[in-house]
Amino acid sequence: MAAPTFDTHDAVRKLRGAGIEEEAAEGIVGVVEEATSPLVTRDILRAELYRALWIQGAGLVAAISGLAATAAVVAALIG
Repeated sequence: MAAPTFDTHDAVRKLRGAGIEEEAAEGIVGVVEEATSPLVTRDILRAELYRALWIQGAGLVAAISGLAATAAVVAALIG
């Protein structure tokens, strides 16, 4: 899924068609564009969550491996 786009020229044209002066229309469109630019798409969010889960999983595997190695060393020392 492609990231949503905001056609600023079309928005200004529509506002001008509704009777808003060009300077005001451009200001409104600028505010809307700023407000919506940090939005994340569902696909981007899923990808980031998937990546975070893989990193956490790798950390868990490393921690469990470390504990198993430590247990083996302790078992060897105890006899």
